[in-house]
Amino acid sequence: MDLKIRKMKISDLPSIEKIIQRTLSIVDAKKAKKDMADQSNNLYAAGGNYVAEINKKIVGVIGYWRLGHHAKKAVWLDWFAVDREYQNKGIGSKLFLYLITQIKKKGYEMLCIEKSSKDISAQFFYNKHGFVEFGKIGNYWEDTGDLVLLVKHL
Repeated sequence: MDLKIRKMKISDLPSIEKIIQRTLSIVDAKKAKKDMADQSNNLYAAGGNYVAEINKKIVGVIGYWRLGHHAKKAVWLDWFAVDREYQNKGIGSKLFLYLITQIKKKGYEMLCIEKSSKDISAQFFYNKHGFVEFGKIGNYWEDTGDLVLLVKHL
């Protein structure tokens, strides 16, 4: 498997939207497309998105962001998805480690994540990568799941 990870280009958005639609939902896909376009237009204080490719086909995406009023040394995980047919092959971990390297190079010291308490596979993945829970808001999501806040010091 010839995996390449690179900075996202605006022309990647249709492929990314399809991946997020297949792995999450149509609503999430539309929101992700808008968020990534906004980020590409420098509407955030900081951030970036990266894609994973196999044979020039986009198979995954990951990103981070920070708004101007947020702590200067902390960033938030943005959209993160690997196409279903490529899951459980280590691509998500490679994307994740690539992102960690990129944000450390920029001087950030903490990566924060918000997720649903109902997403057990994400919880396992983040625990495996050294995240710890630092907060929870009950019945936050439409599916009545709790909002779980996770942090990793880099």
